[in-house]
Amino acid sequence: MQDVFRGRASELRILDKKIKQNGFVMTVLYGRRRVGKTKLINKFMHDHDYKCVSFTAVERGEAELLSMMTESVLNALAPELLGNITFNSFENLFDYIGKQAENERIIFFIDEYPYLAKQCPYIQSVLQKQIDLKWKKGNLFFIICGSLVSFMKDEVLAETAPLYGRSDLELKLRPFNYLETAEFLDGYTNEEKAICYGLTNGVAKYIEQFDVSETLEANIIEQFYSIGGYFSEEQIKTVITSEKQNPALYNSIISAVATGHTKNNEIASYVGVNEITYPLKVLVKAELLERRVAKRPYYVLNDSMLEFWFRYVNRATSLINADNGEVYYYSSVKGSLYDFMGKVFEKMAKEYLLAHAGMGDFPILTDVTDYQDTVLDEDKKQKQIEIDLLGKNGKQIFLVGECKFKNSEFDKAEYDKFLDKIHYIPANNPVVCIFSLGGFSKYVKDNSKGCKLISLDDMYEKNME
Repeated sequence: MQDVFRGRASELRILDKKIKQNGFVMTVLYGRRRVGKTKLINKFMHDHDYKCVSFTAVERGEAELLSMMTESVLNALAPELLGNITFNSFENLFDYIGKQAENERIIFFIDEYPYLAKQCPYIQSVLQKQIDLKWKKGNLFFIICGSLVSFMKDEVLAETAPLYGRSDLELKLRPFNYLETAEFLDGYTNEEKAICYGLTNGVAKYIEQFDVSETLEANIIEQFYSIGGYFSEEQIKTVITSEKQNPALYNSIISAVATGHTKNNEIASYVGVNEITYPLKVLVKAELLERRVAKRPYYVLNDSMLEFWFRYVNRATSLINADNGEVYYYSSVKGSLYDFMGKVFEKMAKEYLLAHAGMGDFPILTDVTDYQDTVLDEDKKQKQIEIDLLGKNGKQIFLVGECKFKNSEFDKAEYDKFLDKIHYIPANNPVVCIFSLGGFSKYVKDNSKGCKLISLDDMYEKNME
């Protein structure tokens, strides 16, 4: 796919506003791997006529990192000095950068900052001193960026971190939503765009693997079920284990949740470990898992690509390595795509509701979650209630929704069952929404009255009347 920059208009607008400020400005940018952080900053630097120092930290020794950064700095600021000048410390190198920025705006971008900080733990204090005593007197636009989310939160943004309070802008770059993902997929149907969103989780690098000149099915087979496909076992490991000491355990936990073992005891039993509180906390902090609060708390995956891989690709590794993964796709996966898309469709509906909050007849919502509870029915028997979408403003419930990602119409039986569940929700006359891939039966259209019926095509219509 052609390397074209798409999206991120809001982030670029914020960065543009910041660079117009006078004096020293510091930006902290973080987010999960492959989400497009580096591409965003490269685009930002390309759009401004300033000298730009761009350094990407890697897992190397201190001396090599200093040498590599020196080369990056001189290439940008004084190429004639390359090979003729060295710096014996980061502090001296930072002094040089600061002096160059005394009379002109210079952008200094450190990418993958956690690798530098882990190899040189003192660097945080050096930067703190540099900012407070020297850089604040100049015109440096300083950006530090990292993919290790927990490190960026704990070691850069936390109150106990040396750099706390120095940043003027903190940007968390999230995956694209379903509409933004669709911008990469011209030529595909809305249903195909939705499935691509589920398969990629809206991560820029993953979306770019899909070649729209090929069919969706051909892309799935090539990228997930073929030797050399992008979504290989090694690629999955880099997503999950970049911050972890026991990769096998974390892989097993992700696999457990992806295959429906969502409660603490179910996960522990699946992975064969008695105590998993700590690794679960690590995965939640890394934003791979989300802990949902209920009578019995449970966990969900925050990454639909990982869910697909562990549910539908993991067991086929041997077949894929034998160059026979296509057989597995047709026999065991193709017929299950709609089932996989169930939770993805709920996520899309949530994005739709939050984007339209306060527009038309949609209520202003601060959160949209799912809902699980055990209630007593009219016969005083226990009944399990599951609601796909519960829209809240604070603690008050304003909206209840149902999602069906299947080709057949949402029919009378499904409609009646949904209305029955709503009776058990502690809400006063909530807005009722039904999202359906296959549309709605005549009965539902005729009897839904004030209920909002939203098709997949409606969801991809950007401008709502």
